Amino acid sequence: MMEILQYPFFQRALISAVLLGFSLPLIGVFVVTRRLSFFSEAIAHSAFTGLALSALLVTPVLPTVIAFAVLVTLAIVFTLHRTEIPADTVIGVYLALCAGAGILLIGILQGYQPGLFQFLFGDILALAWEDVWLVAIMCAGSTLTVLAMWNALLRVSVHREMAIAMGTSAVRVDLLFLILLAVMVTLSLKLVGIVLVTAMLLLPSATARNLTRSFRGMVTIACMVGGLSSILGLYVSYWFGTASGAAIILVAALFFIASVILRRPQ
Repeated sequence: MMEILQYPFFQRALISAVLLGFSLPLIGVFVVTRRLSFFSEAIAHSAFTGLALSALLVTPVLPTVIAFAVLVTLAIVFTLHRTEIPADTVIGVYLALCAGAGILLIGILQGYQPGLFQFLFGDILALAWEDVWLVAIMCAGSTLTVLAMWNALLRVSVHREMAIAMGTSAVRVDLLFLILLAVMVTLSLKLVGIVLVTAMLLLPSATARNLTRSFRGMVTIACMVGGLSSILGLYVSYWFGTASGAAIILVAALFFIASVILRRPQ
C-alpha cells in the first residue's frame, strides 16, 4: 500500500485529490442547499464554448475560458433578477445557448482539436507539479473566499427573505458565489475533468445532508467524505488498474448509498 507513494505521479495526484476533496465539498454544501447543481453543467458547456472561441481567435486558453464562464455567470444572474423564470429554467436556457454556440464554433474550426476534449476530460494522474500548485492556490483561495462570505452566504442560503430584511445584499452574494463556483469548475476541468468536479461538488454534500441536520455538521461531514473518497479512490484505482477519477466517484457514491441506508426516516 505504501510502495505506490514513491512514485511522483501518485504523489501529485494524491495531494491534488485531497485538496479538491476537501475544498469542493465546502462549496458543494451551498450548491446542494441552494439547488444549484445544474449550474456546474452550464458552466462546463460554457467552458467548451470558451475553448472553441480561444482556438478560433488564437487567444490564451485559460483566461479566455474563465472570462467566458464569468460572462455566462453574469448573464444568468442578470436574467434571474430581471425575470420570474425559475432558476433551473434560466440555467437550462444558457446551457442550451452555450452548447449550440460551442458546436457552431467547432464546426468553423478546421481539423481535429484534441485540446478541446483533453480540457473537459482531464486525468488527475497526469498532473505536473505546476498543476498541483495551481490546485493548491485554487483551493486556498476558494476556502478563504467562502469563509469570508460565510455569514452572508449562510443567511441567503437558509432564509433569503430574512437575509434581505437584515440588510444583506442577496444579489451581491449570489453574484460572488456563482463567480467563485464558475472559476473553480472552469479551473478544475483541465485538471480532473467535468465528471469528477461535479461529483466532488455534489456527492459528499448530498451524503452529509442525509446524516445531519446541522449546517456546520453538514460542512464537516461533506469535507471528510470528500477527502476520504479521494484517498480511497486513488488506492482503489491502483489496486484494480482502473481510471482514478471513476474510482473516486464510485467511492463517493458508496458513501452516499450508505448514508441513504443509515438515514433515519422522518
